[in-house]
Amino acid sequence: MKMTINVFNKAYALFVFLTFIMISCSDDDGPAEESEISKASGTYVLTELNVNPAQDIDGDGTASTNLLNELPCISGTLSLRSNGTYGFNLTGIEVTAITNGQFFIDCAPARNSDSNWNIQNGLVTLFADVTTTPYSLVGDELSRTLGEDLPGIQSVVYVKQ
Repeated sequence: MKMTINVFNKAYALFVFLTFIMISCSDDDGPAEESEISKASGTYVLTELNVNPAQDIDGDGTASTNLLNELPCISGTLSLRSNGTYGFNLTGIEVTAITNGQFFIDCAPARNSDSNWNIQNGLVTLFADVTTTPYSLVGDELSRTLGEDLPGIQSVVYVKQ
């Protein structure tokens, strides 16, 4: 009986020793990598609201595809919070077709939204009511390409502040 206890104690000691070695040699020695949601969280400011064809709304003789260059009243912010919610504020545009491919474009009342968001492999998805809006996140730039000619929008770009 004494021999059985000693063999058991030695086996138990070996098990504890091997377990300690395995735990101490894990790959977790460095700092924990920041999660994708933590990296994406922050406040983004609208920098581009692109249309096609280029327009000269301000009458300065230079047409631009980026309406922020033409209408100073356009602005927008998007705050992606680390808890998976977002706040959105955008002074949008109203587009009215005139004739011969000409458009009247003016600022619209601000729109606000608060809801949930998620990110997976650089694709940020904003959820609002029953719709979802996808954006691509590359570095500090959040963009969405719609690819529509006027009266639609080509693309929207936000930059993280």
